[in-house]
Amino acid sequence: MRKKKSLCAYAIPIILSLLILSGCREEVPNTDITAFYKDSEASGTFQYNTKAGIDMSAKVKISGYLIGERLPGMNDVLEKLNEKLLNDINTTMEINYIRWGDLQSKYALVLASGEDLDWIFTGNWAYYGQEAAKGAFLEIKQDMVRKYMPRHYKATKPQAWKEGLIGGKLFMIPTSTPDIKVNEVAIREDLRQKYNVPEVNKWLDIEPYLEAIKKNEPDMIPISVDSAIDITRPFFYQLAATSKSYFDLFFATSGGSGIVSDTDDPEGKLFKITDPEVINDYKNAAYKIKDWYDKGYINKNAFSNKVRSMDSFLSGKSSIAYGNTVDMQNIFNKVNEQGWKVKIIPGLSKKGTYPQDSHINNGFAIVSKSKNPERTMMAMDLIMEEPEYNQLVYYGIEGKNYVIKNGKIALPDGVTSETNTFPPDLAGFWFVNKSLLKCPENWNDEYIQLREAAKKQIAPYAYSAFVPDISNIKTEVSNLNQVVVQYFNPINLGMIKDVDEAFDVFDERLTSAGFDKVMEEMKHQTDEYKKELMK
Repeated sequence: MRKKKSLCAYAIPIILSLLILSGCREEVPNTDITAFYKDSEASGTFQYNTKAGIDMSAKVKISGYLIGERLPGMNDVLEKLNEKLLNDINTTMEINYIRWGDLQSKYALVLASGEDLDWIFTGNWAYYGQEAAKGAFLEIKQDMVRKYMPRHYKATKPQAWKEGLIGGKLFMIPTSTPDIKVNEVAIREDLRQKYNVPEVNKWLDIEPYLEAIKKNEPDMIPISVDSAIDITRPFFYQLAATSKSYFDLFFATSGGSGIVSDTDDPEGKLFKITDPEVINDYKNAAYKIKDWYDKGYINKNAFSNKVRSMDSFLSGKSSIAYGNTVDMQNIFNKVNEQGWKVKIIPGLSKKGTYPQDSHINNGFAIVSKSKNPERTMMAMDLIMEEPEYNQLVYYGIEGKNYVIKNGKIALPDGVTSETNTFPPDLAGFWFVNKSLLKCPENWNDEYIQLREAAKKQIAPYAYSAFVPDISNIKTEVSNLNQVVVQYFNPINLGMIKDVDEAFDVFDERLTSAGFDKVMEEMKHQTDEYKKELMK
């Protein structure tokens, strides 16, 4: 995400300008996509004044959901945010959270509950396709974006809207600045040195470190994963490092379909996990993870644990933190204050790559039953694209959570990353225009190098922005997801007696759940998707 020069030239302005691969497109039935793109790139076709032609005489309260933990300083930030929204568009906002550990179980429930709700965070990994297919999200039209989100319309390029299409329709507002990031794992470098473990430079070097932690740190679990976000990471880091970087076409938190492709394959050939061409890759990874589980390297309570590996790591309870290039900033900040040393290891494929993010990796959807979709879009237009709003929801309150020194974001005197009530990046507003953010002062050289390396490690993935249309296969997709959760996730964690037998059962359950029908449909849809992208 960064460039190299001075500490900040390297930083967000330059890096994140690279992230703005976005675009503006709408979906109108029977409207040619190309015509929309041409129109969106024309200048002077609409007024960039949010208030133009809009009746805001009635005061409106809107409500939405973000993902993560509600930060201690959120109430103060929300109070300030509502002051600004009330003044600018006669609106206030209520913000709720779905915790990481509850994501799989509560996301759909929130949308189905009948709660008075206007918007929710969504993304290709956060149930966008699944919930859009259920009718949970409002269809987004071109005229809506142009009228109620003119700033975002201007900042976003055509590719972003194209990526969000499902069956020719759009149901989310994507970010204008997709992250440049790689999956990473942090280890306690001070403990590695203390126990004379050989250097860990890549994932395949990590086993002696895990062994040393298990032997010498009785109060620490080598790998502690939660039930939603990190549950599959040990397995898939191992799989990618030893064979290929396979990715499930329906991946969403801890679920999936059993339909996978190699992210390094430009053709994007689809496989069933148990197909002869790929099964040995999966089994070899499973043998290793089972060995680690049997040796006590992986927590036994993964299915009930709601504490993410990063939180366990920072509290000194585990020796590994899974994250990505962006959120590793928090690791550096906090461990330095505790006197620890850390080392960050990228979770790359055997070829040394990681699939690039799409614009729909972060965004929000308007709930189909929203009573205030227009005002919601206006509020989000300000939050995503107006610098004062943008900075408020990402960094908190100036003077309390941050100060600006020499044009950079810094902590106020007497505030540490440990005591800061609104740490950057953790509030859940990942869809804001990051090119508007300032460079943090505390980015050390190691973190800057990490971000620079990520730019060279990301690589195109055939389906980075593919969102399956499941309107004709809803039941089968739901059944396959349950099979993955019930039969494949235990394999991911090594919680099985026999690897070969576990895969045999998994294969049978996939077939009986309707796998063949879904695979046939996905082959057709991915073929059409690739043709569309080449236009």
